[in-house]
Amino acid sequence: MALFVDGPSPTIDGLIDQDSGLLDVAETCGINLTTKLRLGHEEIATDLELWLQRPGRPLEMVWGPLYRVEQIVVTAPLKQWETMHALALSYRDAYFSQLADRYQAKWDEYARLARAAYENFLPSGMGLVHDPVRRALPPLLSTVVGPQTGGTFYASVAWVNAAGQEGAASPASSISVPDGHLMTVSAVSMAANAVGFNVYAGPALSDLVRQNDVLLPTSAAFTYVPGEVTQGALPGTGQKPDFKRPLARTLLRG
Repeated sequence: MALFVDGPSPTIDGLIDQDSGLLDVAETCGINLTTKLRLGHEEIATDLELWLQRPGRPLEMVWGPLYRVEQIVVTAPLKQWETMHALALSYRDAYFSQLADRYQAKWDEYARLARAAYENFLPSGMGLVHDPVRRALPPLLSTVVGPQTGGTFYASVAWVNAAGQEGAASPASSISVPDGHLMTVSAVSMAANAVGFNVYAGPALSDLVRQNDVLLPTSAAFTYVPGEVTQGALPGTGQKPDFKRPLARTLLRG
């Protein structure tokens, strides 16, 4: 599971899975769905802060230590809430763009579903990790001389903390390697708490598997040999919650 701070948990494809006509609406009304995902994510982040840092209340006496948004893991109920909220924002913009009743009906329905998802999220609790590992950035790819046939290759990386927990794998980078060369993979912008990283590589985005048996040092450059490892772990989605905290009911934004 990804961390909440890694970015919006739903994707545009995920929104379309919920509403197959959304792309046509976005084109007709000039709606940037990427922006709606970002805005929805930011608004829900504000709501999550209400549970983590309530001004004027001794939260430590209720829960123990205060926690940070950086520690929140995206659970299924949280992702559903974020998805419905993004759809509600999209159809709100569509309505104000066209003043069409059909868009208001969709806006009202997704706002209702967002509230229902919020109500499901509350009893499920907030998933948290002790030592959050941020999603890695796309790796830096280069080449070195090596006795292999070239081609186009892809690689993704993931940071690992001292407890052996892996963050979400990065988006993949790609490179065209000439004959007689090998691809090298370097992680960039090291996470503050990382002790090493894993490399996932392959000849296609659908064929990325873990290439290293031993955790790689943070400053290492890994040399990928095509065909040497073709089966193994797939790129991960991140940490699972170490624990959950109950949530007190608060006012939800309209």
